[in-house]
Amino acid sequence: MNKAVNAPAISKMMAEFERENIKTEMMQEIMGEMLDDAMEEPGDEAETDQIVAQVLDEIGIEFNEEVPDAPSMMKIQAQNGPEKVTVAAGGVGISSGNMDGANDSALNDLEARLNNLNKND
Repeated sequence: MNKAVNAPAISKMMAEFERENIKTEMMQEIMGEMLDDAMEEPGDEAETDQIVAQVLDEIGIEFNEEVPDAPSMMKIQAQNGPEKVTVAAGGVGISSGNMDGANDSALNDLEARLNNLNKND
C-alpha cells in the first residue's frame, strides 16, 4: 500500500488545492461586493429608512423620543462633595451617600463581605 500511495505528492496536491480554494473564495467575495455596488441605487437608503420607520410605527416604537441625560458622577460629586462610591458586581456604581436606611444596612453588609473576601485572598 505504501508503494502505491505517494504521500509527498498527495500532500503537495492538497496544499495547491487549498491555495486555489482560497483564491476562488476571495474572487467570489470581490465579485459579490462589485455586484452589490453596481446594483445599489441612490434612493435605496431613503427607501430602507422609510420601511424601517413603517415597521417601527406598526409595533409602536418611536426613536424620535428624547432620552433624558443621566447625571454624570462628576456632576454629582461637584454638587454633593466627594463621597464614597461602591461598585457592584455588574460594574454599576452605587452611591452610599444617597441611600435610605434599609438599603444602607444591606450595602454595609455587602461591603463587609467584600472586604472579608479581599482579606482572604
